[in-house]
Amino acid sequence: MPSKKMLYLLRHGEAELGYGQCSDFDRKLTDNGITQLKRLGRTLKINAENFDLVLSSNALRTKMTCELIVENIQPRNIVFEELLYEAPTERILSQINHVNKEVDHLLIIGHNPSISNLVSNITIDQFISMQPGMMAKIALEVDSWEMCGRGTGTLLEILQ
Repeated sequence: MPSKKMLYLLRHGEAELGYGQCSDFDRKLTDNGITQLKRLGRTLKINAENFDLVLSSNALRTKMTCELIVENIQPRNIVFEELLYEAPTERILSQINHVNKEVDHLLIIGHNPSISNLVSNITIDQFISMQPGMMAKIALEVDSWEMCGRGTGTLLEILQ
């Protein structure tokens, strides 16, 4: 029987609107987004959730999201990945498929529409619209991450 892998997909927190004052890449989280993510971080700590690996887009708002989430937990490894910024769903799935099979709990921090598309694709649920700061917890019955794909996961819960 395959071992269970846990995949967490998190859309970055609520971000400031750009209005031409800064590039999309350099947008910061709003105060509301920061508060929301601190609450999510506390929930993860209470639930004793932890991550072997965190893969995050390298945009400022996803870096800030990552920092707020990991304040309360101690992931083994954090990687800020340029390829996850503005990544199509297929590119994020490819990143997941290349994760070492020793990793059992993986957190991806990214952007919409790809995060919403990926949750819906992996779980084959109706389309799930991931709002800023929402995290999907998905159980995968696979031996390795390269087996992760359409319909391989069960959505356990949405955290916010």
